[in-house]
Amino acid sequence: MPKTPLPAVSGELKRYIRNYVIKYREGIESFTDNELANAEELNLLQEETKSFIREKCAQATVKSQLRNPHKYIIEHKEETIYRKKRDRALKRASFSPSYYSKVKSEYRENNPILPLSVSDVNINRAYRLMDAIITTLDDMEAYTTLRKDSSKDIGAFHIMHASFQITVNEQTRKTKNKDNKEHVPELILTLIPESWFGFSKKTQPAMIYQDHDNEPMEVQVGKIIYDMFVVANKLQVMDELEKREERRKEEERERQRRLKKMREGELEEVKLLTQASKDWAKAQKIRSFADSMECKITELDDQEKQEKLRKWLKWARDKADWLDPLTAKSDELLGGNQHIFDVILAKFEENR
Repeated sequence: MPKTPLPAVSGELKRYIRNYVIKYREGIESFTDNELANAEELNLLQEETKSFIREKCAQATVKSQLRNPHKYIIEHKEETIYRKKRDRALKRASFSPSYYSKVKSEYRENNPILPLSVSDVNINRAYRLMDAIITTLDDMEAYTTLRKDSSKDIGAFHIMHASFQITVNEQTRKTKNKDNKEHVPELILTLIPESWFGFSKKTQPAMIYQDHDNEPMEVQVGKIIYDMFVVANKLQVMDELEKREERRKEEERERQRRLKKMREGELEEVKLLTQASKDWAKAQKIRSFADSMECKITELDDQEKQEKLRKWLKWARDKADWLDPLTAKSDELLGGNQHIFDVILAKFEENR
């Protein structure tokens, strides 16, 4: 029967569906550590996926004008206006604590927005840069999230099995241009990479991007996105290597545990052997003594005394048989004693 193709992944589904664009090479688990740690970029991904990433990064462009922006850009504009309005109202109400509380109750807490700490002169430029990155990532099986941490806005790009915490701020050059005016502050994008699963103990350095003389931030958008995929691939490799190392350590711990158990079992076997040989030696000594004693009894003239001593000899030989692990005779008072064969065979069954 013909197979109906699945519908295209779009909208919110992009956050929940995997491997529709980013496809991994098969048999990664069978790679050696050296193969896995190969310095080649994006070595976990199939060739078609590598080509797709390079192509999308090459096509990533920053719009000269912001039209139909991503929802996070719209939310940032609206939330910024709301916060300024609220803060002005609270400042005017600060003369009276009771009035301040009343005014504050009329306003909600902050909604999370993109962490853009830039001046008004740079805000539209920051919007265009972030819009280009976010919309491109949306088409590359990656997504952006926003959350609040106390009063701080936290934003992150999520790529493969890694997250990149976002910070956008600016700095002003100290030099002046020909008109003796200070330069417009330059944007700085900082990305802090981190593995989703936290296996990798080796942290990756912060990724910092800013304007260069011949390469403004707008030209670097494709490189920024490509670099994130390279680092995400590297973090995933490090995670896999560390998981393997942890498995090896666990296997070694298990091997040592089994070895310890075997040693303890071996010591028990030696203890059993030593005790059995001691008991056998005691039994042999008693029998030898009984034989010698029996020869001496025959030298007595008193038949009554001979009879009593022979009864004692029988008792002594019975105790020797009870002690002897090769006979394991039952005793009326001492109870049964296991035959050494039964003990050894029971140990074999226990260790099977």
